[in-house]
Amino acid sequence: MPPLRDLITDPGLDLTPSERKVVRALLDQYPRNGLGPMARLAEHAGVSDPTIVRLVKKLGFGGYAEFQEALLSDMDHRLRSPRTLLQPRSQQNKDDAWAHYLADSQRLLVDTQALTQPEDVRILVEWLLDSRHQVHCFGGRFSILLANYLLNHLRLLRPGCFALEDNALLPDRLYDLQRQDVVLVFDYRRYQTQALRVAQAAKNNNARVVLFTDVYASPLRELADLIISAPVESASPFDTMVPALAQVEALIACLTLRVPDPADRLEGIDALRNDFATHLLEDK
Repeated sequence: MPPLRDLITDPGLDLTPSERKVVRALLDQYPRNGLGPMARLAEHAGVSDPTIVRLVKKLGFGGYAEFQEALLSDMDHRLRSPRTLLQPRSQQNKDDAWAHYLADSQRLLVDTQALTQPEDVRILVEWLLDSRHQVHCFGGRFSILLANYLLNHLRLLRPGCFALEDNALLPDRLYDLQRQDVVLVFDYRRYQTQALRVAQAAKNNNARVVLFTDVYASPLRELADLIISAPVESASPFDTMVPALAQVEALIACLTLRVPDPADRLEGIDALRNDFATHLLEDK
């Protein structure tokens, strides 16, 4: 049998929406979330115990106990890997901080890839390309950078994309949300009250909430229809946005490939920009 982590992230695995929630919960804090009682995993994923039973049987295990044995075996294998055994035990030299941080970022990107399910990406791309519904982006104190970066690209690919900015107009924008609109919320620890209010208002209006967050217990998780998680711990005392930014750029790449014919829209936008002399240097 392949490593358990590879098994639960297999693109060919046919999962129900509830079963995908369990996989997300497992990947968010792998392997810790799967080592406790089944009820705790069910609570974390927001599903029932029978959903977990069906998932572990679908994965080829006789029951939850057998699944946990495989989880422990997988963890033991990882702990004995050459990469782990050869990790330096001493504190990194300050002169090497630059190289050490970049190397750590590379490792985080590998971990990030394992956190995302292909089916979640497919659903997210489908939602964002459905121009019948508007897209709204909200970000926190630092994550607003990610929200705006994605929003600026979305506006190049489709109409009806708006910013939910933390200002006096925010309640007006939230009031106008329509059923099935997509609200992208970027919120990472320490988690912001305003992000929670945005998500709650979106759910009250029957909009779909997509949460970009870390792998920890964000209070917004229970409100989200789709969750895209990224590691945030880094070699720096401050949390990193490198994995989250990579996810945003990967999403932009997926969207660009799926837009039927973006050339006409891009050419039209560029023509208007030329009229407004937006850029100092223009292509001739």
